[in-house]
Amino acid sequence: MKYLKYIFGILTLIIIILVMVLIYNDKISRNSPLFYKQGVEFYNKGDYQNAYYNFGKIKWISPLYNMAIYKQAKSAQKAGDYKTAVLKYELFLEKQPNSVFEKNAKYNLAKCYFYLKEYENAKIRLEQLTDENNDFIPQKDYFLGLIEKSKDKEKAAVYFYNYLKNTQTDKDVSKDYVLLAADELASLSGISFNNDYIKTLGIAYYESKKYDEALKYFSQLPLDECWDYIVLSNHYMGNKLIAKKLIESGLRQYSKIISPENLYQIYNIFTSYMMNSKFKNWQTMYNLVEEYDLAGEDYVMYKLANLMAVDKSVFIYKELFEKYPQSKYAPESLWNIFWNSYLSGDLVKAREYALNHLKLYPNSKSTPKIMFWLGKIDLAENKISDANSILSKLSLKYPDNYYALRAESILNKKNDFFKTNKKNVIPILKNQIDFPITLSELEIKDLKLINTLFNMGDYDIWLDADFKNTIVDSWFEYKKEKKSRSMVMARDYISDSEIKPPLISEAYKLAYPLYYVEEINIAGKKLDIDPFIILSIIREESYFDENSISPTGAKGLMQLMPQTANYMASKLKMDSFEDINFENPRLNLFLGCNYVKYLYERFNNNDLYVIAAYNGGEGSVNKWIKNIKTSDIDEFVERVPFDETRNYIKKVFRTYHLYKKIYL
Repeated sequence: MKYLKYIFGILTLIIIILVMVLIYNDKISRNSPLFYKQGVEFYNKGDYQNAYYNFGKIKWISPLYNMAIYKQAKSAQKAGDYKTAVLKYELFLEKQPNSVFEKNAKYNLAKCYFYLKEYENAKIRLEQLTDENNDFIPQKDYFLGLIEKSKDKEKAAVYFYNYLKNTQTDKDVSKDYVLLAADELASLSGISFNNDYIKTLGIAYYESKKYDEALKYFSQLPLDECWDYIVLSNHYMGNKLIAKKLIESGLRQYSKIISPENLYQIYNIFTSYMMNSKFKNWQTMYNLVEEYDLAGEDYVMYKLANLMAVDKSVFIYKELFEKYPQSKYAPESLWNIFWNSYLSGDLVKAREYALNHLKLYPNSKSTPKIMFWLGKIDLAENKISDANSILSKLSLKYPDNYYALRAESILNKKNDFFKTNKKNVIPILKNQIDFPITLSELEIKDLKLINTLFNMGDYDIWLDADFKNTIVDSWFEYKKEKKSRSMVMARDYISDSEIKPPLISEAYKLAYPLYYVEEINIAGKKLDIDPFIILSIIREESYFDENSISPTGAKGLMQLMPQTANYMASKLKMDSFEDINFENPRLNLFLGCNYVKYLYERFNNNDLYVIAAYNGGEGSVNKWIKNIKTSDIDEFVERVPFDETRNYIKKVFRTYHLYKKIYL
């Protein structure tokens, strides 16, 4: 009995301790997210001391403990306390040796050792970064160069050169240290650089827009190694006379040994120096290319043909297509050949060109419009089954393309593609766009961790993880309110996807987001305009960049020209409208919406003409209405003579219908 008493007492004590531990653990589990979130808030404000302190409150039994150590390391590093940062990074790597944050931790640890002048430790950590697909690899060469420059200049030069070369050959490599690396390499005295090093240095300065420095290095090289960069540097420095003479004297000799990108730039520059009309300038350029057998003939032919009427340009397009069938300009040239036949009424020949296009270029930029117009030819010839077949294929293969959306409306026998609905209301969503889980390609364990951290406001953590995923990067930029950047990334993700994500996915919501919804809905109701068409105009005009200014001077969300904004302000009897800041987003929206209403009044509520006029101007649209003799609305759009306006019409109506598909 005596022993049982002791055993019972010990068991009771153990139970009490376990209960206390559970209560303590529960308290920590409840408090840890709060401390972590507070730490993130301080970190984002730049208060790294308080951030470090809050992350430090998270105890070892919390599932957030290891990430708290990592965030303490980041906070200490940001505060310049590199000794503490080193301790925390080392501890994190000890506890999480194979996490998605490992490479970032090693890279930052190496930098902290470097700033502490513990160069051997820095070198060890940098040399551990060996994954060729990792963003830190090229940057490590910069720091290795700094470490070696006082001991072995030759070795340092190799590191700086490797970093610069990587930034020039891989467009995805971070260019954070390009100018610094170039200056460091240039400062290494007593070393004889070969021509490759000299050219790499020159290009680094050229890409950093240090054209005078670039020319110092290019001048040391034979002209056949850098003629193009000497021309371009002089042009961008304003030395146009020198650039012109260099082009005149060197084009015949060097056109075939420089990159197409630089050659096309030089052709554009050279024609801009000529004193005649744009058409005559490119005609002169074409004659020079023909006479001296210069490279890039397909580019010059295409530029010239684009400046000509369809019936006159067809001869050049045919020559381009026949001489350069593999050129990037060949598919569009064959489209123009097709289009000329279609307009001339030769549908048999047009069909032949269309089928040839689909055979040769099944996935080109012009393929959807060829498919669409082949369907239109079938409809005109009453080949309903063939028309339905090609239009259905188009709709399935390119679901978010203008021509696919137009094909869908024809298949559904709807005649309202170019008509808006004033009764529409953009939904006001309570929740923001969710993390794109299904598109993230993350492992479950990483996904759970990232989601947990995001829910506590720690969006910077994505940049530290060893992931490469454009759509999640887009979502990250969206959370940081980088509207335009987020949209462009999502747009490119969709464009590059062989299999398009569903329209209801986060990818499309990121590419077609909702901003200023309340203001647009109010304006739409007040002015009797479909709010989705206003939203579409804003997206295509500025990508919701309130500070956007075009090369022609158009400003703000709706890209208003100053004279248009002033006219509308005066028309609306706004006081002292001369002093109004038209870039103010809400004012820009107010004036832009009223301008759209004005255009509706001018064009008798014709949506197509309104959109065309918003870009091309009232006068131009009136001329097109008068001169384009057709009852086919698709043909009218295709025959709009301004490339920019023709493409603008397609983009706005494409966006309009996609917005409705995504949100209604």
